[in-house]
Amino acid sequence: MVAKPSGLAVHRSRMVDEKRTLVRAARLQFGEDVSPVHRLDRATSGCLLLSDGPTHTQKLQECLAGGQKWYLAFVRGKIGSMDPIRLAGPMKDPDGVMQEAATVLIPVAGSSEPRCSLILAVPETGRWHQIRRHVRDLSHPVVGDSTHGDTRINRWWREQFGLDRLALHCLSLSLPRAEGPPIEATCPVPTDLRRVWEQMPWWAEAVERLPALAGRWEAA
Repeated sequence: MVAKPSGLAVHRSRMVDEKRTLVRAARLQFGEDVSPVHRLDRATSGCLLLSDGPTHTQKLQECLAGGQKWYLAFVRGKIGSMDPIRLAGPMKDPDGVMQEAATVLIPVAGSSEPRCSLILAVPETGRWHQIRRHVRDLSHPVVGDSTHGDTRINRWWREQFGLDRLALHCLSLSLPRAEGPPIEATCPVPTDLRRVWEQMPWWAEAVERLPALAGRWEAA
């Protein structure tokens, strides 16, 4: 398990044509058989599970299909209700193919000034930009999202708080196993997000509701 920083692509693909990737760095350190079990968008930080070979990759992917991932999404606007919301329906992939997608959104805290909320997002499927598109559909786009977000709002947060990244973080994941306890991992909130969130009037409330926020990670 590694903590992926924002701005670093997981691996090369038709949409990523560059040599500096997380997989390349991991293979230089751990060997050429290292492969990602899942992926995170370049701009997203957090938990990323790696394997040490194709056989293990397939087995871990099967385990992850029955597991869960939890993301923190810092979004525009104050959420009206603290009740969980489940969004489901077809969503286009980059090739225009419709696929079913579902995400459970659990509000953690929010404020009217500044107008923002912290949401715990639990994807039930793994579609392209799924969480980012689902919160956008609620009119609460992720702060710093240059693709599905609000340019004016992104600029305000950059100028006022120095937040110059997508405010989406994979906090933790859990994989069941046929034998033994599940594989569980948590990646603390990186410094660039934490220093902004600590200035929000809801920070203490958020930590009380979600103690995992209290962890620290000094991202490079």
